[in-house]
Amino acid sequence: MPVDEIYPPVDYPWWWAAIGVALILLVVVWVVIVLRRTRASAEEKSAAPPSAPFQSHRIDSYAALRATYDKRLDEVERRFRAGELDERALHLTLSTEVRGFASQRLGIDASILTLSEIERLNGAGRLTQLISRYYRPAFAEYDVDPVDAAGTSAQSISRAREVVRSW
Repeated sequence: MPVDEIYPPVDYPWWWAAIGVALILLVVVWVVIVLRRTRASAEEKSAAPPSAPFQSHRIDSYAALRATYDKRLDEVERRFRAGELDERALHLTLSTEVRGFASQRLGIDASILTLSEIERLNGAGRLTQLISRYYRPAFAEYDVDPVDAAGTSAQSISRAREVVRSW
């Protein structure tokens, strides 16, 4: 190809330019329509914002979960009173139930967490205290240390209910 031969640019048909201009106008019209339809009218701007309905009490999103675990604790207490559970089994069962409640409340499996891992959870201070109280009765030998067994069952059940009802 010789250097002195210059080719003119390719000439596009006129309708390509017309399509381009039409598309740009279509986008502009679309933006204007969207803006006009989504803007608040003068009446809406001058109207007072709706007031929130008065709520005399806080909505408890865990009410059904609390009721379920309250019934489960009633069953554990019934089994203990019937003699199906001894002191050690009672505390192991209470720990299982409270950890189950915590699992559903926190969204993580608390049944596999150690006490130190539960301590690090946000907002689980009462749960940590409760489970730490269950460690001694759950692992103690009551034949050797009968004083520790006396009176702990009623307190343990009561504390479990308190955590389930208030946390």
